[in-house]
Amino acid sequence: MKTIKLAAFLLPMLVAIASLPATAEQQQVYRYQCNNGKSFEAQYLPETAQVKLGENENLTLKQIPAASGTRYTDDKTTLFTKGNEAFIEVENQRVFAGCVAQDPTNQRRIRALW
Repeated sequence: MKTIKLAAFLLPMLVAIASLPATAEQQQVYRYQCNNGKSFEAQYLPETAQVKLGENENLTLKQIPAASGTRYTDDKTTLFTKGNEAFIEVENQRVFAGCVAQDPTNQRRIRALW
């Protein structure tokens, strides 16, 4: 009898937990500071990256295979990341170079792995 009551309580809890949005870590927005004072923001989701290049320029880039690091593209704009460093190319021209993810707690540089 106690097993049935426990199962009746746990099943709705498991369903509720499974329906919660992704974890805070997955939803975190990363701000990259690049050469020449440029910057952009990226939010990494399973298989995609949401990238904000400016006030009105938001892109959804699909993850594709990369020889090293991670690569996202929409066939025009490509975001390359490795560790805490990144760069963005638009039509094969590097427009955001030397980008490093900033520590969101105090906006200091995070040590890069690449």
